[in-house]
Amino acid sequence: MADPVSGLRETDEVLEEPSPFTITLERYDGAERVVTVPDGITKIGRKAFANNRYIHEVILPESVTEIDEEAFASCVNIERLAIPPRVVSIGAGAFKGCWKLEEAVVPQGVHELLPRTFARCRLLSRLVLPDGITTIGEACFQHCGSIESLHLPEKLERIGEASFYNCQKLTFESFPASLDTIENDAFRKCGSLEELDIPDSIGWIGQRCFQECASLRSVMLPETLDFIEEGTFQGCSGLEVVVVGKALSHIESKAFAQTGLARDDISLPDGCVVADDAFDA
Repeated sequence: MADPVSGLRETDEVLEEPSPFTITLERYDGAERVVTVPDGITKIGRKAFANNRYIHEVILPESVTEIDEEAFASCVNIERLAIPPRVVSIGAGAFKGCWKLEEAVVPQGVHELLPRTFARCRLLSRLVLPDGITTIGEACFQHCGSIESLHLPEKLERIGEASFYNCQKLTFESFPASLDTIENDAFRKCGSLEELDIPDSIGWIGQRCFQECASLRSVMLPETLDFIEEGTFQGCSGLEVVVVGKALSHIESKAFAQTGLARDDISLPDGCVVADDAFDA
Protein backbone atom coordinates (compact mmCIF):
# COMPACT_ATOMS: atom_id res chain seq x y z
CA MET A 1 0.00 0.00 0.00
CA ALA A 2 1.58 3.30 -1.05
CA ASP A 3 1.18 6.61 0.70
CA PRO A 4 1.36 9.26 -2.05
CA VAL A 5 2.21 11.99 0.44
CA SER A 6 4.95 10.43 2.53
CA GLY A 7 6.38 7.96 0.05
CA LEU A 8 6.03 5.09 2.53
CA ARG A 9 4.87 1.63 1.51
CA GLU A 10 3.60 -0.82 4.12
CA THR A 11 2.66 -4.47 3.94
CA ASP A 12 -0.35 -4.00 6.24
CA GLU A 13 -2.60 -1.22 7.27
CA VAL A 14 -1.45 0.70 10.34
CA LEU A 15 -3.83 0.00 13.23
CA GLU A 16 -4.68 2.29 16.12
CA GLU A 17 -4.68 -0.57 18.63
CA PRO A 18 -1.57 -2.70 19.27
CA SER A 19 -1.40 -5.48 16.69
CA PRO A 20 -0.27 -9.10 17.21
CA PHE A 21 0.95 -9.08 13.61
CA THR A 22 4.19 -7.83 12.09
CA ILE A 23 3.50 -4.62 10.20
CA THR A 24 6.42 -3.97 7.89
CA LEU A 25 7.49 -0.79 6.19
CA GLU A 26 8.83 -2.20 2.94
CA ARG A 27 10.21 0.87 1.19
CA TYR A 28 10.51 4.63 1.42
CA ASP A 29 10.69 6.39 -1.96
CA GLY A 30 10.40 10.03 -0.91
CA ALA A 31 12.83 12.93 -0.83
CA GLU A 32 12.00 14.65 2.48
CA ARG A 33 14.86 15.76 4.76
CA VAL A 34 12.98 14.57 7.86
CA VAL A 35 10.93 11.37 7.69
CA THR A 36 8.47 10.35 10.42
CA VAL A 37 7.50 6.68 10.29
CA PRO A 38 3.84 6.13 11.29
CA ASP A 39 3.03 4.71 14.70
CA GLY A 40 2.02 1.06 14.51
CA ILE A 41 4.83 -0.02 12.21
CA THR A 42 6.67 -2.90 13.93
CA LYS A 43 9.37 -3.72 11.41
CA ILE A 44 11.60 -1.68 9.10
CA GLY A 45 12.07 -3.98 6.13
CA ARG A 46 15.17 -5.06 4.24
CA LYS A 47 16.72 -2.06 2.46
CA ALA A 48 13.63 0.00 3.26
CA PHE A 49 15.58 3.29 3.21
CA ALA A 50 18.80 2.07 1.59
CA ASN A 51 20.76 4.44 -0.66
CA ASN A 52 18.49 7.43 0.01
CA ARG A 53 20.61 10.59 -0.22
CA TYR A 54 17.89 13.07 0.74
CA ILE A 55 17.15 12.05 4.33
CA HIS A 56 18.86 13.87 7.22
CA GLU A 57 16.71 12.53 10.06
CA VAL A 58 14.38 9.57 10.58
CA ILE A 59 11.92 9.49 13.48
CA LEU A 60 10.92 5.94 14.34
CA PRO A 61 7.88 5.14 16.53
CA GLU A 62 8.15 3.11 19.72
CA SER A 63 6.10 0.38 18.05
CA VAL A 64 9.17 -0.71 16.03
CA THR A 65 10.73 -3.92 17.38
CA GLU A 66 12.83 -5.04 14.40
CA ILE A 67 15.17 -3.36 11.93
CA ASP A 68 15.98 -5.65 9.02
CA GLU A 69 19.14 -6.20 6.99
CA GLU A 70 20.59 -3.04 5.36
CA ALA A 71 17.46 -1.10 6.29
CA PHE A 72 19.32 2.25 6.27
CA ALA A 73 22.47 1.22 4.41
CA SER A 74 24.29 3.99 2.52
CA CYS A 75 21.95 6.75 3.68
CA VAL A 76 24.97 9.02 3.54
CA ASN A 77 23.28 12.17 4.88
CA ILE A 78 21.42 10.77 7.88
CA GLU A 79 22.62 12.64 10.97
CA ARG A 80 20.00 11.60 13.53
CA LEU A 81 18.16 8.34 14.04
CA ALA A 82 17.17 7.11 17.50
CA ILE A 83 16.68 3.34 17.72
CA PRO A 84 13.39 2.73 19.59
CA PRO A 85 13.74 1.09 23.02
CA ARG A 86 11.57 -1.93 22.11
CA VAL A 87 13.86 -3.04 19.27
CA VAL A 88 15.22 -6.55 19.88
CA SER A 89 16.67 -7.33 16.46
CA ILE A 90 18.97 -5.32 14.17
CA GLY A 91 19.91 -6.91 10.86
CA ALA A 92 23.33 -7.20 9.27
CA GLY A 93 24.53 -3.97 7.71
CA ALA A 94 21.47 -2.09 8.98
CA PHE A 95 23.31 1.25 9.25
CA LYS A 96 26.48 0.62 7.25
CA GLY A 97 27.66 3.58 5.23
CA CYS A 98 25.63 6.16 7.17
CA TRP A 99 28.60 8.49 7.01
CA LYS A 100 27.08 11.38 8.98
CA LEU A 101 25.32 9.43 11.75
CA GLU A 102 26.73 10.83 14.99
CA GLU A 103 25.10 8.77 17.75
CA ALA A 104 23.88 5.20 18.27
CA VAL A 105 22.30 3.89 21.47
CA VAL A 106 21.56 0.19 21.09
CA PRO A 107 18.47 -0.90 23.10
CA GLN A 108 18.67 -3.30 26.04
CA GLY A 109 16.72 -6.02 24.21
CA VAL A 110 19.41 -6.51 21.56
CA HIS A 111 21.77 -9.37 22.43
CA GLU A 112 23.80 -9.69 19.22
CA LEU A 113 25.22 -7.23 16.74
CA LEU A 114 25.45 -8.82 13.30
CA PRO A 115 28.18 -8.26 10.69
CA ARG A 116 28.72 -4.71 9.38
CA THR A 117 25.86 -3.24 11.44
CA PHE A 118 27.55 0.18 11.74
CA ALA A 119 30.48 -0.25 9.35
CA ARG A 120 31.78 2.97 7.74
CA CYS A 121 29.74 5.28 9.98
CA ARG A 122 32.61 7.76 9.82
CA LEU A 123 31.20 10.43 12.16
CA LEU A 124 29.77 8.06 14.77
CA SER A 125 31.29 9.42 17.97
CA ARG A 126 28.81 8.39 20.69
CA LEU A 127 28.15 4.66 20.91
CA VAL A 128 26.29 2.99 23.80
CA LEU A 129 26.02 -0.80 23.90
CA PRO A 130 23.79 -2.66 26.40
CA ASP A 131 25.43 -5.06 28.85
CA GLY A 132 23.38 -7.95 27.41
CA ILE A 133 25.29 -7.99 24.12
CA THR A 134 27.14 -11.33 23.79
CA THR A 135 28.49 -11.03 20.23
CA ILE A 136 29.87 -8.21 18.13
CA GLY A 137 29.88 -9.50 14.56
CA GLU A 138 32.41 -9.28 11.77
CA ALA A 139 33.33 -5.75 10.64
CA CYS A 140 30.55 -4.38 12.85
CA PHE A 141 32.28 -1.02 13.47
CA GLN A 142 34.92 -1.19 10.76
CA HIS A 143 36.18 2.25 9.70
CA CYS A 144 34.21 4.08 12.42
CA GLY A 145 37.04 6.51 12.91
CA SER A 146 35.28 8.89 15.31
CA ILE A 147 34.35 6.45 18.10
CA GLU A 148 36.34 7.40 21.18
CA SER A 149 35.58 6.06 24.66
CA LEU A 150 33.59 2.79 24.65
CA HIS A 151 32.27 0.57 27.42
CA LEU A 152 32.42 -3.06 26.29
CA PRO A 153 29.32 -5.01 27.46
CA GLU A 154 29.66 -7.07 30.64
CA LYS A 155 28.29 -10.25 29.01
CA LEU A 156 30.32 -9.99 25.81
CA GLU A 157 31.72 -13.36 24.70
CA ARG A 158 32.98 -12.86 21.14
CA ILE A 159 34.47 -9.97 19.20
CA GLY A 160 34.26 -10.87 15.52
CA GLU A 161 36.77 -10.51 12.72
CA ALA A 162 37.72 -6.88 11.94
CA SER A 163 34.98 -5.65 14.30
CA PHE A 164 36.83 -2.44 15.19
CA TYR A 165 39.29 -2.35 12.31
CA ASN A 166 40.63 1.17 11.71
CA CYS A 167 38.80 2.79 14.63
CA GLN A 168 41.64 5.25 15.09
CA LYS A 169 40.26 7.08 18.14
CA LEU A 170 38.90 4.05 20.01
CA THR A 171 39.75 3.55 23.69
CA PHE A 172 38.18 1.41 26.40
CA GLU A 173 38.98 0.74 30.04
CA SER A 174 39.00 -3.06 30.04
CA PHE A 175 37.84 -6.28 28.46
CA PRO A 176 34.93 -7.99 30.27
CA ALA A 177 35.70 -11.19 32.16
CA SER A 178 33.09 -13.01 30.06
CA LEU A 179 35.06 -12.56 26.81
CA ASP A 180 36.58 -15.75 25.35
CA THR A 181 37.38 -14.97 21.70
CA ILE A 182 38.91 -12.03 19.84
CA GLU A 183 39.01 -12.86 16.14
CA ASN A 184 41.41 -11.91 13.33
CA ASP A 185 42.04 -8.19 12.75
CA ALA A 186 39.54 -7.23 15.47
CA PHE A 187 41.43 -4.13 16.67
CA ARG A 188 43.85 -3.68 13.80
CA LYS A 189 44.83 -0.03 13.19
CA CYS A 190 43.24 1.18 16.43
CA GLY A 191 45.85 3.87 16.83
CA SER A 192 44.74 5.24 20.22
CA LEU A 193 44.94 2.04 22.29
CA GLU A 194 47.73 2.38 24.85
CA GLU A 195 47.37 -0.46 27.36
CA LEU A 196 45.81 -3.94 27.19
CA ASP A 197 45.10 -6.17 30.18
CA ILE A 198 43.54 -9.23 28.56
CA PRO A 199 41.65 -11.50 31.03
CA ASP A 200 42.34 -15.19 31.50
CA SER A 201 38.89 -16.02 30.13
CA ILE A 202 40.19 -15.40 26.61
CA GLY A 203 41.32 -18.62 24.95
CA TRP A 204 42.14 -17.28 21.50
CA ILE A 205 43.42 -14.02 20.06
CA GLY A 206 43.31 -13.99 16.27
CA GLN A 207 45.89 -13.17 13.65
CA ARG A 208 46.81 -9.49 13.23
CA CYS A 209 44.41 -8.69 16.05
CA PHE A 210 46.33 -5.62 17.29
CA GLN A 211 48.50 -5.03 14.24
CA GLU A 212 49.52 -1.41 13.60
CA CYS A 213 48.25 -0.11 16.94
CA ALA A 214 51.02 2.46 17.00
CA SER A 215 50.28 3.91 20.47
CA LEU A 216 50.15 0.54 22.24
CA ARG A 217 52.80 0.49 25.00
CA SER A 218 51.87 -2.27 27.43
CA VAL A 219 50.26 -5.71 27.02
CA MET A 220 49.30 -8.24 29.70
CA LEU A 221 48.40 -11.53 28.02
CA PRO A 222 46.27 -14.27 29.64
CA GLU A 223 48.05 -16.86 31.78
CA THR A 224 46.33 -19.61 29.81
CA LEU A 225 47.09 -18.32 26.29
CA ASP A 226 49.21 -20.88 24.42
CA PHE A 227 49.62 -19.23 20.98
CA ILE A 228 50.46 -15.71 19.86
CA GLU A 229 49.22 -15.82 16.30
CA GLU A 230 50.75 -14.50 13.09
CA GLY A 231 51.18 -10.72 13.01
CA THR A 232 49.27 -10.16 16.26
CA PHE A 233 51.33 -7.13 17.33
CA GLN A 234 53.16 -6.40 14.09
CA GLY A 235 53.80 -2.70 13.57
CA CYS A 236 53.00 -1.71 17.18
CA SER A 237 55.97 0.62 17.14
CA GLY A 238 55.41 2.02 20.65
CA LEU A 239 55.32 -1.38 22.39
CA GLU A 240 57.55 -1.47 25.49
CA VAL A 241 56.19 -4.12 27.87
CA VAL A 242 54.72 -7.56 27.10
CA VAL A 243 53.87 -10.02 29.89
CA VAL A 244 53.02 -13.60 28.91
CA GLY A 245 51.80 -16.62 30.86
CA LYS A 246 53.46 -19.97 31.57
CA ALA A 247 51.15 -21.75 29.12
CA LEU A 248 52.60 -19.94 26.09
CA SER A 249 54.00 -22.57 23.71
CA HIS A 250 54.26 -20.82 20.31
CA ILE A 251 54.90 -17.36 18.90
CA GLU A 252 54.03 -17.34 15.22
CA SER A 253 55.44 -15.50 12.20
CA LYS A 254 55.70 -11.69 12.41
CA ALA A 255 53.94 -11.66 15.81
CA PHE A 256 56.18 -8.83 17.09
CA ALA A 257 57.71 -7.68 13.81
CA GLN A 258 58.38 -3.94 13.47
CA THR A 259 57.81 -3.29 17.19
CA GLY A 260 61.41 -2.62 18.15
CA LEU A 261 61.26 -5.51 20.63
CA ALA A 262 63.68 -8.41 20.55
CA ARG A 263 63.10 -11.95 21.78
CA ASP A 264 65.11 -11.26 24.94
CA ASP A 265 62.82 -8.35 25.85
CA ILE A 266 60.04 -10.79 26.78
CA SER A 267 60.36 -13.35 29.56
CA LEU A 268 59.26 -16.51 27.75
CA PRO A 269 58.48 -19.85 29.42
CA ASP A 270 60.84 -22.77 28.84
CA GLY A 271 60.13 -24.65 25.65
CA CYS A 272 58.27 -21.82 23.90
CA VAL A 273 58.76 -22.20 20.14
CA VAL A 274 59.41 -18.87 18.41
CA ALA A 275 59.17 -18.43 14.64
CA ASP A 276 62.39 -17.22 13.02
CA ASP A 277 60.78 -13.99 11.83
CA ALA A 278 58.60 -13.35 14.89
CA PHE A 279 60.69 -10.32 15.91
CA ASP A 280 61.80 -9.10 12.48
CA ALA A 281 62.68 -5.44 12.44
